[in-house]
Amino acid sequence: MTPRATSLSRRAFASGLALAPTGALATMHPAQPRSDGLLAFAADAPAPIDLHALLHAPLRVRAVELWRMPQSDAHLVRVVSEDGVEGVVRASTKAAQTSQFFALFVVPHLVGADVRDLHRLLEARYRSDYEYAGLPWWSAWGQAEIAVWDMIGKTLGRRCCDLFGPVQRERIAIYLSSNRRDTTPEQEIALLEARVAETGARAIKLKIGRRMGRNVDAAPGRSEAMIARARRTFGESMTIYADANGAYDAPTAIAVTHMLKHYGVDLLEEPCPFEDFEMTAQAAAGAAIKIAGGENDYAFERWRWYCARGVFDVVQPDLMYNGGALRCIGVQRMARVAGLGFAPHFPRNNADCAPMLHLCAGADNLYGFQEYRARPDALDYAHAPAMAPVGGELAVPPGPGWGVAFDPALWRTATRIVPA
Repeated sequence: MTPRATSLSRRAFASGLALAPTGALATMHPAQPRSDGLLAFAADAPAPIDLHALLHAPLRVRAVELWRMPQSDAHLVRVVSEDGVEGVVRASTKAAQTSQFFALFVVPHLVGADVRDLHRLLEARYRSDYEYAGLPWWSAWGQAEIAVWDMIGKTLGRRCCDLFGPVQRERIAIYLSSNRRDTTPEQEIALLEARVAETGARAIKLKIGRRMGRNVDAAPGRSEAMIARARRTFGESMTIYADANGAYDAPTAIAVTHMLKHYGVDLLEEPCPFEDFEMTAQAAAGAAIKIAGGENDYAFERWRWYCARGVFDVVQPDLMYNGGALRCIGVQRMARVAGLGFAPHFPRNNADCAPMLHLCAGADNLYGFQEYRARPDALDYAHAPAMAPVGGELAVPPGPGWGVAFDPALWRTATRIVPA
């Protein structure tokens, strides 16, 4: 979809016109449009990737575990196949708070499962657990699904990105984000200036407004003062993104985008509370710059709605909150059909970024720069390879699975949370 077509879709929505989703946009969910445009249940929803074509024999799960690292807040998910192949990934940032969801809704159904049916299993569990299926539920499943992909890649001796489809790029350009709102403009820009010098990053992201703040700034005047200081400090060549985390209503968001445009900001994430999708669509329709969003979304029905109406210029499903890599690839393909950009949400650093790098490697509608936490690169558990941006880019790890190896000694010192 061209920028002109996108703006027309937004204006049509804002005027109250109903835009029927096309079949191409609905293929990731069993609800499909009939010839009259009405949505009806289809027999089945195809998986974004045919795991039966990749794995010619059953690959069953023997164990699914959640571990807390010693003397840190890091949690790891470990999935082990019946053949003893391990898939390991750093857990969701909400792992500690959602451990009961993991124990009750994920482990009993993933243990013993043939992972070739992973997509079908997720859909079946969603329908069964629908009364619990919000972000905590999908986050618990998403972290397990990401670990399963590591196990699949290591079983086959292949990188996950090569299993996803044609690789478009081996290096991913990053932007730096501190994810903080407790800093002054001077502190925030000084922090980013130091990390830009270390990493060679060509893009940064600044947190504006107060998270879900109903038009209140994190500190009086902070947002515009910080944006202005960033432009003065880094010059015209630096790409600047902004993230409101649902801070504004539609009128205020539109006004903020005009302020951001004045300073040459390229993109604003999540201008309005994410659950108010109509307000978000209105803000996007009147925005002066590109709008991105979706990091807290997980339902294909909502993604279909967004893509059919061109609400966002860039969709940002989270690898874990959205239920894993398969579902994120589904959203990426829906966005591609709609002519929208794709930039997965996964704000991490060092080797924790590996799943995001693999997902970005094959996305033919990848937009701009991808998020990298501006904190120090060191992680709080033993692994290889250690990763850090060079020239503002990260290389996709070369090893099988996600390409990250974990020190086996971890399991002797860590505490297993699930199963207890």
